[in-house]
Amino acid sequence: MDKVRLGRTDLMVTSICFGTSGLGDMPDTYGYGVDEARARATIHAIFDGPANFLDTARNYGFGRSEERIGAAIRERGGLPEGFVVSTKLDRDFETSVFDASRARRSLEQSLKALGLERFDLLHLHDPEHSRSFDETTGEDGALGELFRIKEEGLAKAVGLAAGPASMMMPLLRNWDFDALITHNRFTL
Repeated sequence: MDKVRLGRTDLMVTSICFGTSGLGDMPDTYGYGVDEARARATIHAIFDGPANFLDTARNYGFGRSEERIGAAIRERGGLPEGFVVSTKLDRDFETSVFDASRARRSLEQSLKALGLERFDLLHLHDPEHSRSFDETTGEDGALGELFRIKEEGLAKAVGLAAGPASMMMPLLRNWDFDALITHNRFTL
């Protein structure tokens, strides 16, 4: 499968990226559950297939998606050569707080769950659903922390993953993102 350069990064990825929210076992969202065996089989099939790119998030199944992917990575003795795993910093599940300290905790939880030391691509996820959009997107909020994480070398590239383009545009003008996901707006 051909690879393309992802956004403004030097990451070479297949044009198909596997989204893994369903692997978090979210029956209220999708109308079906995904048990452990099915999730693991799916992840191994992705790793064995021609694509080299999957995307997950801390809030997919309250961390279950990342934990299942991490277990599969450990079973294989590490990521397949050249494989890119993208995840997202997420707000607190219960309070919707998404300040810098919450972003840092989200990073630490994701690194542990996935068993990785750093990420090739790390997004700020759904700032529009946080307790305070201004708190989240300010220099001292989760967005500022995302860029500090990149400066520390814990993420090679950073992106914005959100829904409404009208909300995203001011952030894109004011911050130097490497990649962008706009989701839940179009379907095939």
